[in-house]
Amino acid sequence: MTVASAADRRQQVVWKGPPRLDLRYEVTHRPTQSMWEAMMKVTPGMASSGEDPIVRELEDYVAELTGKEAAMYLPTTTNGTVLACMARDVRGKQVIMEARCHIYWVERLHISHLAGAAPKLIRGDKYGAMDLQAIEDAINETAYGYTPPTGMICLENTHNVYGGTVLTPAYTEAVAKLAHDHGIDLFLDGARVFNSAVALDVPVRALTAPADHLVLSLNKGLGAPLGGVLCGSREFVDEAKVLAKRMGMIAIHKAGLFAAAGMVALKTMYAGLADDHRRARRLAEGLSEIDGLSLDLETVQTNLVRVSTAGTGISALELAHRVAEHGLAIHVMEPDVFKMALCYDVDDAQVDEALAIFAKVLA
Repeated sequence: MTVASAADRRQQVVWKGPPRLDLRYEVTHRPTQSMWEAMMKVTPGMASSGEDPIVRELEDYVAELTGKEAAMYLPTTTNGTVLACMARDVRGKQVIMEARCHIYWVERLHISHLAGAAPKLIRGDKYGAMDLQAIEDAINETAYGYTPPTGMICLENTHNVYGGTVLTPAYTEAVAKLAHDHGIDLFLDGARVFNSAVALDVPVRALTAPADHLVLSLNKGLGAPLGGVLCGSREFVDEAKVLAKRMGMIAIHKAGLFAAAGMVALKTMYAGLADDHRRARRLAEGLSEIDGLSLDLETVQTNLVRVSTAGTGISALELAHRVAEHGLAIHVMEPDVFKMALCYDVDDAQVDEALAIFAKVLA
């Protein structure tokens, strides 16, 4: 059952409890049995003092995986974006980012509130890629005899709002070169970078190594119960650890329990992402055959599906309420756009069920 949300208060369906079929996000799904078993075997140390061997193992593993000198285990990827901006002292500077990116919209301007930076938004293409010349122009833009300093350039891979679209290694390298030519750091919001690597069939480090620092999630596609990992140079991570202590982000008591599940996720869940992508494609193709729903199949590259309701004559919120009455949860993104996320806990039968629900409520 659902609780109807007032359209003028919140543009989402509010649920009393977990939906029966939740396609809003990956993070509302259960960890695997092997993750629970790994957690039960751990005797945790004091991770904030560097005394937990499982946390150290995870940090070393992710640093090697991403091609960086060091890494820091954090509760969330949002912690990582905040710390990256604070550690690189972007106060009073502009931070260039794609106009629909997660950092700007979902994280509620935290880089301004906490790091004192001014977001400089550039609208990307349908894959979330900003034009290189537009970035160059933003760096050099001058008015009233003043050129605002640029403290950082941010990329998001995959791009959430555009439907899980990917940025290629070549594009990432080109942006990194442009940034470094101007003495600017490149930050990668890589919450779903594992999905991007699988979709492009490249090593993770091909997408992460060009960036100066990055953050990735263990509990989106990989399904761990907790954790983001901030990666970069040893100097950068050491500075970020001091800031994390001051901000209350690093004192995860019994962190080894969650790190153990994170190691299982890193070592066993990566290959399964291809199945999530396959199911997302099948879901997208099925939805494209329902009158009134429209989507760009070229942007269905990973595990997310972005769908427009414009042709149905009803809003995305109204459709969300209709499918909720059948136990299906979807994520309203815009007045006439919703998103769905596929993950290890959603199988082919559930994809078929979701398609049947959409067909029924739009008949």
